[in-house]
Amino acid sequence: MGLMLHQNRQMLYGEARLAWLLEAVDELHTAIADGTLDTVTTLNEVEVQGMLYELIYVARETLDEIENRRAATEPRLRLVRKSS
Repeated sequence: MGLMLHQNRQMLYGEARLAWLLEAVDELHTAIADGTLDTVTTLNEVEVQGMLYELIYVARETLDEIENRRAATEPRLRLVRKSS
């Protein structure tokens, strides 16, 4: 069961899906910059702003997890006093 869940996660969050997410945020940015937000969403600017802050928070937390795991697995270098 654990292997199947792991395989599904890989398929669910592959490069294409993450690229789609980036493209969606980029399109949202363009609509806001052009003043045409109402053509791409029914959300108002305050609602979009809240969603973007949530997205930033989750992305930052994800990056922190990646960095913490990497730091935990990398060997630590220690200075050792040379014996005389």
